[in-house]
Amino acid sequence: MTQVKSPDSYELFAEGTLREPHEFWASLRSQCPVFPTEEGIGYYVISRYADVTAVLRDTETFSSELSRRFKGGVSAYEDSPAVKEVLADACPYVGTLNFTDGPRHAAQRRAVRRGFTVARVRALEELISNIVDELLDDLPSNEEVDIVPRLSVPLPVRVITHILGLDADKAAQVKRWGDAQVARFGHPRESEEENLEIARTIVEMHQYIIGQLEAREKEPRDDFLSDLLAGAEGVSRQELVLICAQLIVAGAESTASMISSLIDQLVDHPDQLAALRADRSLIPDAVEETLRFESPIKAAYRFTTRDVEIGGSVIPANSVCLVLLGSADRDDDVYDSAGRFDISTTEGRPNHVAFGMGAHLCSGAALARAEGRIVLEKLLDRTSDIRRIRRPEPRHEADLTVRSLHSLPLVFVTAT
Repeated sequence: MTQVKSPDSYELFAEGTLREPHEFWASLRSQCPVFPTEEGIGYYVISRYADVTAVLRDTETFSSELSRRFKGGVSAYEDSPAVKEVLADACPYVGTLNFTDGPRHAAQRRAVRRGFTVARVRALEELISNIVDELLDDLPSNEEVDIVPRLSVPLPVRVITHILGLDADKAAQVKRWGDAQVARFGHPRESEEENLEIARTIVEMHQYIIGQLEAREKEPRDDFLSDLLAGAEGVSRQELVLICAQLIVAGAESTASMISSLIDQLVDHPDQLAALRADRSLIPDAVEETLRFESPIKAAYRFTTRDVEIGGSVIPANSVCLVLLGSADRDDDVYDSAGRFDISTTEGRPNHVAFGMGAHLCSGAALARAEGRIVLEKLLDRTSDIRRIRRPEPRHEADLTVRSLHSLPLVFVTAT
């Protein structure tokens, strides 16, 4: 039996921990479920399912209103004076969606909701299907290809570009905007110049969104931005810009991560892929098990409004908590064989927290599920097998909050 190392033997921001955190998380769950660390901006790291769900439910004590701490936008690290100077030209930061609570959050959710109703998502399925077909048509048959840049990433980026009513040729730009935000959420770059470039990209994104909102005010269209403006009672322009920016991350980055992990796990578990080929009604189960097993969002931030005891530890008021969604979904106290990927055991399980829960349940969850389902349906139609020839290392990106594969070279064997 492998001995579990002490949590103190890991560094939260060490590259190895960021890329492959599961050993660290297991150590936390078994030895220190509420783990204080001075790394980064200083956190209380919360790892067990029971504690994570308690935190997510208690929005009064564990606030998402992080603007009191993060004046220049949510970041895993302290900005340098030069970065702060660049960000002065960005939209001033206020809490939006996942980073706020109460009446402000409710008003923002109402503004966003009309773009992500079940009916709206169903209406997008033809677009999603067409994009998947186009991307798969461009892949070589029976040859190795890295599907991260060729399928997993471009699909959700093109979908969110369409939803926001932006020109299709802006998709690469949207991807760059998403990457910059993930970098700020998750891990400082290696140099000051890289951090400055990230800040400049944030400013560029904000300025572009402001221009698009102003254009929709003058000439409304049948698109999400126009709907957002129409439903924005009680929501400021500043908030609308930051909502759009946050949707780029949620709609592009996390969905791309889920699609890569979905295919990766099925290739790693050929018995599960065979079960899908035999019974396609299991496709939604495969999506849900992927979300549990490799949550695309590893962690969420919360801010304590008072001293609070959780998991046997006292967290002082005004502390930043790093709430490990990915760890909660691997908790053996909650899931039988939590460390095993198995699409046949999803029924009757406790809900995973990959999309959060309660008031902060992800607005785009139905869209992400639809994209994952359609990709699987198309792959099952088009392939007789999916093979892995090699497994490049490192596999995952070094990021605190997003779990994403760096590359995924596979061979799609064409169905005959």
